[in-house]
Amino acid sequence: MSKSTLPKWATISREERFFTSTLFHDMQSNYKPILSNIIQKLVLPIQTEMLDIGYEVCFFRDLTIKGLVERQRAMEKQTFDLMLTLSGEHIVIIEAKAQQGFHSEQMEMLKEAKMLMIASAIWPFKKVHLIALCSSKYRPSKNTQKYFEAFYTWTEISQLYPDNSIIYNRADSIYSDKRKPI
Repeated sequence: MSKSTLPKWATISREERFFTSTLFHDMQSNYKPILSNIIQKLVLPIQTEMLDIGYEVCFFRDLTIKGLVERQRAMEKQTFDLMLTLSGEHIVIIEAKAQQGFHSEQMEMLKEAKMLMIASAIWPFKKVHLIALCSSKYRPSKNTQKYFEAFYTWTEISQLYPDNSIIYNRADSIYSDKRKPI
């Protein structure tokens, strides 16, 4: 194999951070497609605005240091793939999966994080929404579905951000793809 025939990382990566990083950058460039879609899915006021977008947010660790939330030692290393701060005291946490589904421990941590945000005496955003982002091939159980207010597939994301549709369609296609090494 010559150097010129080596595949591009975007065509072989299975790392969900690669896919969510691409989405983060697309949203930074133009958040309107995802925002209007979130407004519809969560039935938020039409005038809802995007205030901020975070990637791999270590919410409790970083905001504790700034005095914006009470310390939660058990949650300090908890990260959220994407976190959107919206007007009207809305926080949207997007938890993404590519080659696998959601696990009960992770969903329980998300649920606990949401409850801690709502219960915080100092954190002002009390309307916390959990959204799942996964492959269209994945069929979440009813138990999994109860943790999330909305679901996105990578295919839907490819339609919202067509410039990177090849990347998002790849994220969608690798679910349960367990290729053996050569």
